[in-house]
Amino acid sequence: MNINKLLIISILFSMLNYRGEARSAVDEKMAQGSRLPEEIVQALVNGDVKTLGRFFDASVDLSLNSNQGVYAKSQAEQILKTFFSDNAPAGGKFTYKHLTSYNKDNVQYYIGELHTGKGLYRLTVFMKDKSIHRMRIESNE
Repeated sequence: MNINKLLIISILFSMLNYRGEARSAVDEKMAQGSRLPEEIVQALVNGDVKTLGRFFDASVDLSLNSNQGVYAKSQAEQILKTFFSDNAPAGGKFTYKHLTSYNKDNVQYYIGELHTGKGLYRLTVFMKDKSIHRMRIESNE
């Protein structure tokens, strides 16, 4: 094999190894408690808007399927109350799909699936300083 082929193969193996290390770092973060606070997860799987609202910032950028807006905390709670009354959570299940954090401003976001009686919803929660400032709920169907 010539030097160029060896170099390319070496680079490819390095990239594959880095991807595996990055995935392991995410898994490790999640195992170390970098998940959503358990109280938020329980509020989501129980449709408990009152508890969920305690974690809202003063205003919340809320996107529910195709409707989006920035709402005062109380308005966001009412919108989610309507959502949960129409889509009662089922099976007490929230499955993480992705976890990461932005380097800028220490913002974390979590992506998961919320199981409801009417189907699966993709849920993305953006948190800063332990407050939810943005939430997206989109039908997976």
